[in-house]
Amino acid sequence: MSRKEPIRSLDDLGAIIRRHRRRNKMTQAHLASRAAVEVKQISRIENGVIEPKITTVLSILAALDLEIFASPQRAEEEEESSMEDIF
Repeated sequence: MSRKEPIRSLDDLGAIIRRHRRRNKMTQAHLASRAAVEVKQISRIENGVIEPKITTVLSILAALDLEIFASPQRAEEEEESSMEDIF
């Protein structure tokens, strides 16, 4: 079962990348090599220091065998369902 993790900030993104990199027993250098980016980029992204290009993020996530999804925030979902209940 996969667990969806919301990414609402650069810090969230960095923490998720770091957690999955460590879970996969990868060094920053190994991840950088697999994602075809520089090691310093991995470090800066994990620490929320830079705003990476989406192509860089997608490369890193692919190297970690992760996907990215877009979904409504919970408040929007609750509002929609409560409006449906009214009508």
